[in-house]
Amino acid sequence: MQITKKRAPCPSSKCLGPVADLEKHLPIEWWRSIFNSVYLKTDADVVENDQATKTEIDTLLKTTLLSSSAAILDLCCGQGRHSIELAKRGFGCLKGMDRSRYLIRLARLRTQKLGYSIQFSEGDARKIRLPDASLDCVMMMGNSFGYFEQELDDIKVLQEVKRVLHEKGILYLDMTDGEWMKQHFEKRSWEWIDEELLVCRERTLASDNSRLISREVLIHAERGVLADQFYAERLYTFEQIKTQLEHVGFENIEKHQNLKGESTREQDLGMMANRTIIT
Repeated sequence: MQITKKRAPCPSSKCLGPVADLEKHLPIEWWRSIFNSVYLKTDADVVENDQATKTEIDTLLKTTLLSSSAAILDLCCGQGRHSIELAKRGFGCLKGMDRSRYLIRLARLRTQKLGYSIQFSEGDARKIRLPDASLDCVMMMGNSFGYFEQELDDIKVLQEVKRVLHEKGILYLDMTDGEWMKQHFEKRSWEWIDEELLVCRERTLASDNSRLISREVLIHAERGVLADQFYAERLYTFEQIKTQLEHVGFENIEKHQNLKGESTREQDLGMMANRTIIT
């Protein structure tokens, strides 16, 4: 009998190795490709955390006092976890929009299995395909604001939100506390996310200190590197976001409580560690 030597599995993705400047490797539109099945693996402890979702919706309802008949848009909704939680609580006029086709398909599948009626659509937050003054609330949950390279694009998002809200409509922002994050972000971390997958992260401030640049390397114990990716988020202080909101016509802007992130693995929370609520 001939014994053949087992070949080591080949890595499925190229790893860049040591990188001196994370910013140089950051794709301008990194958000077009990063929110996929890998994202749900690396961030599942936070974004697939049922208890955290319930806490976040508790805070939303306590802050806004929305009625179950309110017309609500879950903007940058991801896999729809917040909309689905609202549906469980009797809310019936719900829409969700996200740029990720993968996450929107997953949101629709989960909603269908649960028997709820939520209108999920793929789209760009800078161009919301809804009529003027048609909504009671637009919520941007789970730190989904500030992804664009140019601050002007963030303003475009806020302009669109203002357009689709009626006169007394509410914008609810759950976003990273930028001032806190600049002082407390973890420069490097690593964690096992299951029995076979290891994720390593490194972070640095952008050259102008306006954004936090992150690198994430996902490694399989046998197959090697599965992903080596870069992403970023603009770090707003309350005064900075207040200025933007006033610029597009919002009034009576308030900063509410901060939300501490929750992880089922009790490990790296990244940008979800400490968020502020703004209406």
